[in-house]
Amino acid sequence: VLLKPGSDDSVLTDLAQKTGSTLMWNSEFSKNETEIADLNMPPGADSGKILDTLRSDPRVVTADRVHFLKEPEEEANDISRASRDTETGKDQPESGKWKPNDPRYNEQWNFAMVKAEEAWEVSKGNGAIVAVIDTGVAFQNNRKGPLARDFTGTKFVPGYDFVNHDALPNDDQGHGTHVSGTIAETTNNAEGVAGLAFEAKIMPLKVLSATGSGRTTDIAEAIRWAADHGANIINMSLGGPLPDKLMAEACEYAKNKGVTIFCAAGNSGREGVGYPAAYKDCIAVSSVGPSGNLSYFSSWGKQVAIAAPGGDKQAGGDAGGILQNTVLKGDNGNIDNGYYSFQGTSMASPHVAAVAALIVSQGVKSPDDVKAILQKSAVKKSDAKQYGAGLLNAAAAVKMAAATQGDRWFRFWGVVALFGGAWWIGKVQKAKNRLAKAPYWETAALSFGLLFPDWISNFLGQTSAFNLIGHSILVPGALLILGASEKKERSMIGLMTLGLTLHIGWEFLRNTAPFGAEISFLQLLPWVCVNMIVGLGIMVSSFSPRRTD
Repeated sequence: VLLKPGSDDSVLTDLAQKTGSTLMWNSEFSKNETEIADLNMPPGADSGKILDTLRSDPRVVTADRVHFLKEPEEEANDISRASRDTETGKDQPESGKWKPNDPRYNEQWNFAMVKAEEAWEVSKGNGAIVAVIDTGVAFQNNRKGPLARDFTGTKFVPGYDFVNHDALPNDDQGHGTHVSGTIAETTNNAEGVAGLAFEAKIMPLKVLSATGSGRTTDIAEAIRWAADHGANIINMSLGGPLPDKLMAEACEYAKNKGVTIFCAAGNSGREGVGYPAAYKDCIAVSSVGPSGNLSYFSSWGKQVAIAAPGGDKQAGGDAGGILQNTVLKGDNGNIDNGYYSFQGTSMASPHVAAVAALIVSQGVKSPDDVKAILQKSAVKKSDAKQYGAGLLNAAAAVKMAAATQGDRWFRFWGVVALFGGAWWIGKVQKAKNRLAKAPYWETAALSFGLLFPDWISNFLGQTSAFNLIGHSILVPGALLILGASEKKERSMIGLMTLGLTLHIGWEFLRNTAPFGAEISFLQLLPWVCVNMIVGLGIMVSSFSPRRTD
């Protein structure tokens, strides 16, 4: 049961009496932060009637049956037969870029596929926080388990164990640590393998037990907790076939707080994306193998947004899996702290989450902006249901993020310089005892044209189709008032249109226009040409002498 903010114990008591059930807070954070409670029905109770009662109560946001999610079956089987510290000898092609000195980095074909080395020239993820909602992470040595051997330099922020209700979200299964390794395993430490965004910080949140299964109540609470405690990105390599209202509400809550959520599409090997990946506020990731084609196990469907390396051992054996450090219980009950080759959409999703961390480190933090950059920079593939916008390209994504953010700052400081120039012109004119004033109004008109599209896209979001209208709105607006008789008014219209025209052309040439990946270059080209031609025409006309007859 998700209650409205401010609910206290008296609300639980009243709802318990109203439904003839027992209610208790889901965790120590529920009462004052996440507002999630568990309702236990008496034997023989009608769950449908109780749900109707709860959902109609004004103190309740939503309620649902508890569903159990898990790591996909293919991965559960994969863990039991994981390769243990066996080198494959698979070499990466030489790129001429900086390479980490981790001795088994050459086995990470997946990093070569997404062009990690080129991306690292721009960013390594510093400043981003990625919440891994999974089986936990082997994040430190404590009473519950060891630190993963190749995580000694990985940065962590406080997390929580929603299964055992304590602040030690250690991994007792192995899945969550492996996922976290893809994101931020310690890199360039002459040990093991690398992480894709190795300067990012991991927020470990345990919601799946040692069996790899967990309740949607805990998952929903972990999502909200991550959003409230500073996460920029959430990765959920888990899923199930049924939607859940509390989890959907939690995903919407997190996205509205600026968190980008990535989820494994599922390992059914057929059409049909699982939950939470299928929610509109999540980004569903399908899996490809070393060939770049869809993995035999990967789920697919219309909700898939992008594809990333998740392995395919049918084609290449253990070398075709994703190699990372994790901790597994051996047959004798001891902990094996080694390097394991897994496959699954669970391995694909953290690749995209890691590249999102690289994007966030460049200052682009809006979920819509992050998604737009990931999709626009992806290597296009033929079947959108299988690959979404295409195959993840870390190098292109991080460069596009840097360009997008850099352009915004360039335009801002350019406007500051314009006003500085206007002030200087006014000062020179005054020094020469002239009556001319500083051209502040003209500068404001040009600046408005330069900055207005940024305001529109920031307000609407980078993927909004209305950006096409927003970017063009000054052109018809200027046409409507071009008949102004005053020369000053006409010149300001011309300068405003000049600013807009320069902005549109600049974004088009830099490939930073705020449109979704569904708008192709060929579709955008005529729009850009028409707007620039009309804009330049208006500008020329506004400065031309006017007939008075």
